[in-house]
Amino acid sequence: MIRAATLVAAALALAACQPVSQTGFSKGAAEIAGQRMAFTVEAVCLNNRTRAGQTRAARALDFPFVQREDGGTVYSNPGTLTFLRIGPVAQQSITNRDGERIDVPGGSGCSVGSPAVGLRQSNAIAGQILAPRLVDGSGTLDGPLGAGLNPAGGAGFFFEGLTVTTPLARTTLTDPATGEARAFDHPVILIVHN
Repeated sequence: MIRAATLVAAALALAACQPVSQTGFSKGAAEIAGQRMAFTVEAVCLNNRTRAGQTRAARALDFPFVQREDGGTVYSNPGTLTFLRIGPVAQQSITNRDGERIDVPGGSGCSVGSPAVGLRQSNAIAGQILAPRLVDGSGTLDGPLGAGLNPAGGAGFFFEGLTVTTPLARTTLTDPATGEARAFDHPVILIVHN
């Protein structure tokens, strides 16, 4: 699991707004976070193959908080309830329809998530950012290896040069005035360029 940066009180205040989505956050907060996730995962993670390129793109988005964590860098924005992590990820494996195991190398990964965005919305965002690339023949999605769901129901799309998965992460929101912390387990969209 990935532990994200500590966010500020504004995020806790948004969690109390009504009406509430399935994640416990307001529907407005979930919608804003989903839009920001889609933009960020495409602009930073998908469009930049290298960690250096992803870092430059992340800096251009001007996240208010930046923190080093576990060999990576976490960028967070409590106003939109989103975070971005660029750093090392472990090898992933899938079993294709023929029962063959395919190992997808680890390396530098780029993930975007929000405790306000649930699994269904994260899976939809992953599909939405990949769909135009399947149609335009850009080469980003050459050599399909397989697709499927992880045990938590997160989508996974595997290509020779790209892996897009939705694993679980943990984000902790802390109110700096009271020190009260609340942890959320939620999906992130993880991109690894192979």
